[in-house]
Amino acid sequence: MTSTTPAGQIAKGGAARGTRWQTRLMPYLFVAPTVLALAFLMIYPIGRLIQFSLFDNLMVKPNARLVWGENFAFLLGDKVFWLSLTNTVVFTVASVALHLLLGLALALLLNQRLNPAVRSAFRGILILPWMFTAAVVAIDWRLILHPLGVLNGILVLIGAANPVAPIDWLGQADLAMPALVLVNLWRGYPFIMLMLLAGLQSIPAELYEAGAVDGAGNWSLFRHITLPGLKPVIMSVGLLDAIWNFRLFDLVYLTTGGGPMNQTQVLATYIYQLAFESFQFGKASALSIVVLVFTLILAAGYLRYQKS
Repeated sequence: MTSTTPAGQIAKGGAARGTRWQTRLMPYLFVAPTVLALAFLMIYPIGRLIQFSLFDNLMVKPNARLVWGENFAFLLGDKVFWLSLTNTVVFTVASVALHLLLGLALALLLNQRLNPAVRSAFRGILILPWMFTAAVVAIDWRLILHPLGVLNGILVLIGAANPVAPIDWLGQADLAMPALVLVNLWRGYPFIMLMLLAGLQSIPAELYEAGAVDGAGNWSLFRHITLPGLKPVIMSVGLLDAIWNFRLFDLVYLTTGGGPMNQTQVLATYIYQLAFESFQFGKASALSIVVLVFTLILAAGYLRYQKS
């Protein structure tokens, strides 16, 4: 028999509220251990990084001097820092733009009505660069772009290069950055291609049929249906690619090492040079914070776009 007294009603309401609170808190309790672990793995290293940036080589000096903002002031007056920042921006913008262009072109090709076996073979071949590690890619392309490598051999055969003075693609100041962008283009386009291909396959075929009935040509269909339909995917993968390329280290270091004459020096390789070649850990930590700030700005833009 259900109690209808005020005390019984209060007890019943309290129990219901307690059940509701337990239901609301349960998902957070499940993810709490992971959140705490990630917070520790992120907050502690960033805190130590900030600490190192405020001292004069705290890592190697037991009684390191507190210098506050001197490490950041050094960066403002350092020509290599500004050159590496410029190179990073150029490298990132060029890589993202070329990744999107090549990825879109190949995605459109793979989205055509081809024989299933042929289409599967092309997909397998085109995705191969994404399967190799940065070390393998760097070694292969250093051999290809070597003055006595495959590329110069082909150019000599077709009469486009002088066999007596072969082109040093990675050793000439004016060619090293374009060559590095080319290597990064070859390695990075498969991910963009796959994402854009998935986006193409999500566009309803009825839209193209309706456009064809209205007399729209291929360019009109691409401009008014394909591009608007791919806009969310293009923005998402473009921002992700920008974040990855802005902090790229392994491929640049293994291919050119930042040379020649710092012409391919990016922020990530300059951090390595300051820390592990010059042993200036305070300045390297300050530069790492600069990279962290830029990366957080790009990440915030990505999250804001995803939310919208």
